[in-house]
Amino acid sequence: MKKVHKITKASLEIKKNDNEFYEHKLEQAEDYDKDYWQLKVDSGSFLSCVKNGNFVPKTGMTARFYGKGFGYPVRGVDIDGYIMYYRTPAQAEEDHKKMCEEHDEERRKSFKKNKKNMDRDYSSLPDLFKQRIDKFRKNNPDFRWEYENYEMFCCKEAVKIANALKTVDEVKKWKDLAWEEQKKMVDIDDGHSGNTMGCAINLACLYLSEHPKNVVKQHGALAPLVRSKKYGCVPKNNQEDVAQ
Repeated sequence: MKKVHKITKASLEIKKNDNEFYEHKLEQAEDYDKDYWQLKVDSGSFLSCVKNGNFVPKTGMTARFYGKGFGYPVRGVDIDGYIMYYRTPAQAEEDHKKMCEEHDEERRKSFKKNKKNMDRDYSSLPDLFKQRIDKFRKNNPDFRWEYENYEMFCCKEAVKIANALKTVDEVKKWKDLAWEEQKKMVDIDDGHSGNTMGCAINLACLYLSEHPKNVVKQHGALAPLVRSKKYGCVPKNNQEDVAQ
């Protein structure tokens, strides 16, 4: 259940002057479970909302959502002036920081648990892919527990694709096939996202190209999300910090 901060006089005073919100008319309010309402608003979007007391949202009411907007967390909701929950910007930042710390701790534990398997996967890679992983490890001391599992998956899948298809042209033809046809030709993992598949295909093409050393140079699988320096694509003191 979403953390709900106690509404105090101080937070209500902040809310009164909080202009970071957007409003929608409710088209539907569904009793989702014991903790949440699912709200459909006039833009067609569905948003979840923590229940508060016996208040029942109804069609036509105005819902005010506090936060920066699309793609950002919702800090609070009031419906026709009834506060469902509310976090000040400072409280939201505190919650986000704590969530990140907890997530990092889980990733550290996962790395410790899976380190032997990851080391074995690394040993099985061709030299150019090892050099690729080595680059990230050198540039980012935290790469192993932060991102290596994701990057290793892409590298392993790239090697599968390259070994099965042999040429860049065949990889490009294979890329456009339906998933079922791709699986018949290459034993790829079912856990791919669009990003991991795209990265694996790109790395496979580089590996089979006239300049296979570009496998090492290519930016990391999550660089578009976290930026190049953070990921370890370039040294920390390098001026380059692009998302490719």
